[in-house]
Amino acid sequence: MKILKEKYPLGSLPYQKTSGRYCDKFLYENLKILSKNIIRDMTFLIIISSSTLEVGTGKSVLMQQIAEVYLSEVKEMHNIDNELTIKNIVFSPKELVERAFQVPKYSVILLDEWEDSNYFSQLGMTLRQFFRKCRQLNLLMIVIIPNFFQLPMNYAVSRSVAFLDVQFRGEFQRGFFRFFSFNKKRELYLKGKKTQNYNCVQPDFSGRFADGYVINEKEYKKAKYLDMLKFDEQSKPLTEKEIKQKIFKQVCKNLDNITIKDLSKGFDISTRTAYRWLHEDKNSDVDNKTRYNNYPTKQ
Repeated sequence: MKILKEKYPLGSLPYQKTSGRYCDKFLYENLKILSKNIIRDMTFLIIISSSTLEVGTGKSVLMQQIAEVYLSEVKEMHNIDNELTIKNIVFSPKELVERAFQVPKYSVILLDEWEDSNYFSQLGMTLRQFFRKCRQLNLLMIVIIPNFFQLPMNYAVSRSVAFLDVQFRGEFQRGFFRFFSFNKKRELYLKGKKTQNYNCVQPDFSGRFADGYVINEKEYKKAKYLDMLKFDEQSKPLTEKEIKQKIFKQVCKNLDNITIKDLSKGFDISTRTAYRWLHEDKNSDVDNKTRYNNYPTKQ
C-alpha cells in the first residue's frame, strides 16, 4: 500500500510509479496499534536483526521507514507532530539514555547497528537504564542488533513488542523481512536460541520494503562515519607516554600529602609537564592545594 502521498509526490523517491512511499499493509496495521497506544504511558521496543548474520540487508533503511510511519500515525491520531531527524539516531548503546531526554516526548530513538566485543553487555546495561529512567518519555525505541538470540532474554522475550528479521533474497536483493509479533518472537527465542535456528517458528507474516532513507542519506552516512572514527580513536592502543600520563593522574587522585614536585621526580618528568597533564583533563578532580604549593615558577 502507498502512504504519505503528499510528502512524496511522484518523482521524489527511487523507482516511484505513483505518489507516496510503499509500506507493507500488515506492518502498517501493527505500527498503527503502537501509535494509538503510546499515549497510555507506554514505551515500546522493536528489535531488528538478520537471521543470516549479514550486513547490508537494508536494516537501517527499514528502521527509518518504520519510525516515519509510526510518527505520521502519532500525528494523525494525537495531533503530535514529531519530525524524524539525525538527532533521533544513535550509534552506540552509551548514547541511548542521554539522547532519550533530548528528543521530544512520543518520539523515537533509533539505535543503529554497532558492534564490538562488549556490545551485548553494554546494550543490556543501557536497556535497563532506559526502562528505569526513560519510560515516562513514551518513546518508541528501535534497536538493530547483530544476532537476536544474543539479546538478554528479558528484553527479547518480555520487553520488546516485535522482532523483524531482514534478509537478502535471490542474488543479494534487498527489501525482504519477516515479522514476529510479541508471542511469536517469544516462541522463536525460547525454541531457537540453543541451536541458533531462526526457522523453528513461522513468522506472523513476511513482507517487503522499498529502498530509500527517510533521513537525508548523505547526512546519515556522514554521522555514521564520524561515529566510526570516534570509536576507532577510542579503540586505539595507548602509547607509552599516554599510559604513563594515565597512571600519573590516577596516583594524584589517590595519594594525599604529596607534592607535584615529588611526583614529578618519581615519574621522571618535569614539574611543568606534570602540571600540564593534570590540567589537560577538564574533568580532573585533583585540586589538593598542598600539591600545588611547591609548584615552581621556573625550572
